[in-house]
Amino acid sequence: MQKHGMILAAIVMVFFCTTAYSKDGNLNFTKKYLTSYGTVNFNHQSHASDRVEECAHCHSALETFGGKISQLFAHNYCQTCHKANSGPTDCNGCHEGTQVTRNKQEPSK
Repeated sequence: MQKHGMILAAIVMVFFCTTAYSKDGNLNFTKKYLTSYGTVNFNHQSHASDRVEECAHCHSALETFGGKISQLFAHNYCQTCHKANSGPTDCNGCHEGTQVTRNKQEPSK
């Protein structure tokens, strides 16, 4: 029974990955996430085709964190992947317009 649930979940993820994010099939888009530490620009294409082999790698993890991009998700899941794959791991690597020094946020000049 558990095997059938996993198969169904895989089918749902394939459907989700191919329809939910781009109705025209174009995965090349950037989303901007405004945060108190500066804007995070997430380029879906660079992550989807250059870094991750399966949509479910990120999208199923996102569901575990409530289905929305949040600080909890980004600072736990994304940062772990960035560490393992030489992506940016410091605040300034993802948050534009901010220089974080000595645990204090300062606007970029």
